[in-house]
Amino acid sequence: MDRKRIDRIIQIKERLKKDKEREVEEASSKMSAICAEINAVDGQIDDNYANLSARSLSGNDFAVIKDYLDYLDVQKSSLLCEKASMQETLDLLQHELYECARELKMLTKLQDKIKRAFKKTENRREQKLLDEMALRLDDKRM
Repeated sequence: MDRKRIDRIIQIKERLKKDKEREVEEASSKMSAICAEINAVDGQIDDNYANLSARSLSGNDFAVIKDYLDYLDVQKSSLLCEKASMQETLDLLQHELYECARELKMLTKLQDKIKRAFKKTENRREQKLLDEMALRLDDKRM
């Protein structure tokens, strides 16, 4: 492969890797936000259960708190499903980032190999020219 092509491919892969890293960071921050919401809902559920057990309530107050607890349970289960979905997305993005880094490493090794081969060819060419010059000098001396 052409060295310029390899360099261009490496630039593109590095850009893709940076984009994947950004996507992973965004997904991680979303995951943190979802976990914070789940903790907040858990806190509200605990507070409402504490209110239920702390004092005696009228039937209407009990029904309101019970309905609110049911709403919080539904909200929590929704957030848990969203968290599981986000975890799958995060795992997929991390796997893609790993693959991109692997490809980039492979391309870098290929680039180094091409550079070594090019340098070896240049050294051979230079040695050949030096040998020819030395032969010419020997022929002129004789």
